[in-house]
Amino acid sequence: MRMASTNGNLVTGILANLPIFRHTPAATLASLARKSRTLHMPRGSAVARRGEEIPGLMAVAYGLVKLSLRGEASEKVLRLIGAGDTFGEAVLFLEKPLPVDITALADTLIVVVPADPLLVMIDSEPGFARAMLAAMSQRLHALVTDFEAATVHRANERLAAYLVSLVDPDGPSTATLPASKTVIAARLGITKETLSRLLRRFAQEGLIAVGRRQITLLDRERLSAAAHGAS
Repeated sequence: MRMASTNGNLVTGILANLPIFRHTPAATLASLARKSRTLHMPRGSAVARRGEEIPGLMAVAYGLVKLSLRGEASEKVLRLIGAGDTFGEAVLFLEKPLPVDITALADTLIVVVPADPLLVMIDSEPGFARAMLAAMSQRLHALVTDFEAATVHRANERLAAYLVSLVDPDGPSTATLPASKTVIAARLGITKETLSRLLRRFAQEGLIAVGRRQITLLDRERLSAAAHGAS
């Protein structure tokens, strides 16, 4: 993992936009930025592999990465992480190797914040400690939700819920798929063929319109109902 020195102002701006640092004093944030490094990862490259250690909290400045588990013949994508999101918190505090593979799905810039100053902030800044706890709790809740979806919900319900999650409830009804169909299928625990078949079915039923990478929700109410088991 080859890291480069940083532009302090650029990194400060990136960190300031992360929810966990939203209430961090400017001087503390600037000091943290000076200690951080950047990591540029071309599309398809391995950011880190299962069993390796990472040097700190990782924040995606731009691009997209996936966290995944690989079997002999399949892959399970646990998270897709885009700009403004972070990963590595649990590994950072547990001081254990990565339990997943991390791969760049696009040209990606990652800010690596070293562990030691973050641990000091946990002890000295209650607001930051609460923000970090909230972020990790949110991840745990998401994992439980994913487990429920994979074990209880049918494939069409999982896809319907995923499509609804791509758009803002009060915003436009069109969204761009964040990754390839192969990756999204692995994220949902289905095959690429099943994903394509369900997208065609939803389109035929008038729930969505499908472009090359664009999905338009034509009937959010029915799609939301499908996510909860309505036929």
